[in-house]
Amino acid sequence: MDFVNDERGVALMMALALLFFVSLFLFTFVSWHSSLYGSYDSLGTIYEKAAITKMQSG
Repeated sequence: MDFVNDERGVALMMALALLFFVSLFLFTFVSWHSSLYGSYDSLGTIYEKAAITKMQSG
């Protein structure tokens, strides 16, 4: 690897920037997925309570 001559730390700064953007993307994706799963879970709870009420009434 004699052709890599990085005296100013540009490769390190680019690697840190890439790490930042990838981490930001993953955090955003996980937060979105968690929010979506919470919505589906609350809908499931509502439908379960409705089914129990319907079964008990009749």
